[in-house]
Amino acid sequence: MRLEDCRIRLEELEKAREELLKLTRELRILASKSIVAVHSGNMELAEESISKGLKILEKIKEFQNCPEIYYSITNEAMQEIAEAVLFTKAVKGDFDLSIDFEVSHSAFITGLADAIGELRRFALSRMISGEFEKAEKIVEIMEKIYSELISFASFPDRLVPNLRQKLDVARAGIERTKSDLLTARLYAVLDRDR
Repeated sequence: MRLEDCRIRLEELEKAREELLKLTRELRILASKSIVAVHSGNMELAEESISKGLKILEKIKEFQNCPEIYYSITNEAMQEIAEAVLFTKAVKGDFDLSIDFEVSHSAFITGLADAIGELRRFALSRMISGEFEKAEKIVEIMEKIYSELISFASFPDRLVPNLRQKLDVARAGIERTKSDLLTARLYAVLDRDR
């Protein structure tokens, strides 16, 4: 190896890094748009945002030949698109703990864990609308995700960043959601009996 070889590689990595940062920013924005669209009931916009995001993800994967920067830059964006897709699938009723595109293993697992929080928000909005059965189905999905992911909590944080913390938050969210559902149903009965 020569010093000039190092300069050439670092210049390549710097250029790749700038492009990756731009692409991951776009991917994160589209994942967020998708989640917001699902919460507002606009499934068409959610699907469109996911579709655009998956095209960007393919461009991102072209940078895998730069492992020095690839995973450290792309993992969170991959996590967010996985979360958006898993959340959308759950709301649509075709949830099966899988996605049909490739992200890093840790991004899939942590995206799945983060989807529990979005599912909580969705369940709460269903409760407000009086759709208790839909909210209950969402809680069941939340519990299924948690019960599957808890077995991954023994892996080191370097392999699955922040998973234990995410699962602690998820467990608390599930318990609060179950309590909220019980309370909402009780109030609905009391209102009906008045």
